[in-house]
Amino acid sequence: MRKTLLTSVSAAALTCSAAMPAVAAPPFSWTGFYVGANAGYAWGNTDPTLIGSVSVAPFFLTGTTGAPPHLGPAGFIGGGQAGYNWQIGQWLLGGEVDFSGIDAKASASLSPFFIGKGNRRTLTWSSQYDWLFTARARGGFLIDPNWLFYVTGGLAVTRVKDSAICSTPSNGTCGDFNAGTDITWSDSRTLTAGTIGGGVEARFWQNWSARVEYLYANFKDTTPPTTSAPTSFTPVPPLFSFNHTLNVVRFAINYQFSP
Repeated sequence: MRKTLLTSVSAAALTCSAAMPAVAAPPFSWTGFYVGANAGYAWGNTDPTLIGSVSVAPFFLTGTTGAPPHLGPAGFIGGGQAGYNWQIGQWLLGGEVDFSGIDAKASASLSPFFIGKGNRRTLTWSSQYDWLFTARARGGFLIDPNWLFYVTGGLAVTRVKDSAICSTPSNGTCGDFNAGTDITWSDSRTLTAGTIGGGVEARFWQNWSARVEYLYANFKDTTPPTTSAPTSFTPVPPLFSFNHTLNVVRFAINYQFSP
């Protein structure tokens, strides 16, 4: 009798359990703060342009000059980011700041640059990006709960170093023939610009997500002043300007804190 009763109770419990609807886990929400790290590749253009006259002191040139070469700084970029997302249905809005170190540099030489002066004078141009900071808005669409496509835009700040050095053989200079040292134009400056881009981000495990992102920024031109010249020369005017565009492709991993 006791065995029969226990069997009946167990069967009833299993029946009730089977009849109860399964409780689905709540869908993941992208809303909340997140932090992460990124690494990738940065490249750009900092092509120099001749803006000064070579027919004035100290150059006194009646000949011509060569064409400044193309400069395309490129190299590693890596750093960290933090931001906040708001999910509204399948739409996402948010804001993000990030800071990355950059090792993107380039240099090129032309000899002779001052043509028709009698001596070979080599011009060497160089440019590099040191770091990048951005503060951007993000907006995107979730094609399913775990995949986000987004666009982004906002402020970009970077540090650039540009230089041009005129070096000469021992029997001449970059201008007249009476002095014997080189001429250097150089500048290090922090530049601001707008940036735009986009990317795709996927949640791959609990609160972790990974993404690939592209950014573009076009910074203003710079005109490096003369930082070194023979003392016998009259004041040497700026001779070149540099433009500055930057492209970034980077991979990032984020951890989102629970809302």
